Amino acid sequence: METRVIRIGSSLGIVIPKAVIKESNCSAGTVLDISSKNGTITINKKNKARDGWEKAFAAYAEESEDKMLLPDFIDSETTEMI
Repeated sequence: METRVIRIGSSLGIVIPKAVIKESNCSAGTVLDISSKNGTITINKKNKARDGWEKAFAAYAEESEDKMLLPDFIDSETTEMI
């Protein structure tokens, strides 16, 4: 898909076509990672630090893998367990 570089104030920018926005599930404020190498510009959607955690924790709970390994607090009796 083709787009043009445009002037935005003293900077340059690109208009991302609607089809690309829809396919990549981007919206205003989405953080993008941009890099260039050997004349090729690459733009990637930046993942949030905890993307997928909710789904992973739900899977752990289903498999009963979410049990605490250590108690909520540590006292003199607990230190003997460790």
